[in-house]
Amino acid sequence: MGTTLKQIAEETGLSISTVSRVTAGKGYVSDEARRLVEDAVKRLNYSRREPLPQVRKGSEDLVMILVGGIRSSVASQIVEYLVAELNRRQKRPFVAVSCFSTEMERSYLQFAADNHFFGVLAMSLTETPETLAMLANYNCPLVLLERYLPSLDCDCLRADYYRIGFQCAEHLIQNGHRRIGFIGGSLESTITQDKRTGFEDCMRSHHLELRPEWIIHAKRLIYKNAVSIANQLLALRELPTALVTSNDVSVGILNELTSRGIRVPEDISICNCEDSVMATHCQVPLTSMCVDFKSMAHGAVKVLCKRRRQPSSPRSLLIYNPRLIERSSVLRLSNL
Repeated sequence: MGTTLKQIAEETGLSISTVSRVTAGKGYVSDEARRLVEDAVKRLNYSRREPLPQVRKGSEDLVMILVGGIRSSVASQIVEYLVAELNRRQKRPFVAVSCFSTEMERSYLQFAADNHFFGVLAMSLTETPETLAMLANYNCPLVLLERYLPSLDCDCLRADYYRIGFQCAEHLIQNGHRRIGFIGGSLESTITQDKRTGFEDCMRSHHLELRPEWIIHAKRLIYKNAVSIANQLLALRELPTALVTSNDVSVGILNELTSRGIRVPEDISICNCEDSVMATHCQVPLTSMCVDFKSMAHGAVKVLCKRRRQPSSPRSLLIYNPRLIERSSVLRLSNL
């Protein structure tokens, strides 16, 4: 990971905003501050980012879709739904990929505000002091989608991920499984936190053991990270009989375990937290929790339009309930 503005600020004793003005070449700073920052940039080998492109005047119908990445089939599906809904309402979508960088998130948010966008639909936003300070007086309508920040009062639409984690575990338990593992994303993600809490509460409600070695977290739940997760699972002295997994990494785990002689569901069952086309059409179709993301996208754009019309109206919090789709990846054990 490259040097960040925060590291330069810590090195120089200056504020992040001052460092940002120097590196961006915009705004007034003293000669001494500029010298300190330039010296730190060279010392820490900071790579300056190219400035964002300037948008022409008349951007009031532009809506930014802020997303961390589009390698997840679930994320790309939601983006497509949002684009279609915005087009239907004669709004122009502007997809901004932050690569899960908090600096880029703030940069894009500032870009939308400076260019007077109609609003921002944020599918990726990390709670940091700098981001919260920025959003405290943010002058562009903002709606969070499949993401929420506990400290931020904001319009938000998301699935009930606590219930998803709970119901995945409950389905496996109802099918006779007692040794169940959990595969989750980054511990900084509120979605992962909710899933894991639901999973653990379900296990405790059935007086089942939560084995620490059966709980594995990956920074991103994308297909390629399944290799590392499979390696961790196969290094265990004892495998769980079932896993609660998420997103495209579920398909990756299935394929990786199968290639190493571990059969799904005969040797290990998989219950997936997010349904997708990949989960439906893989070699062993995955039992999955399904959320109506098309309705969520429609609702998000509707809430954004309302926020634009009525800036002082009460905040909206819409929670979408999941439903279980049973396929072939969960084995019913005979010891019920």
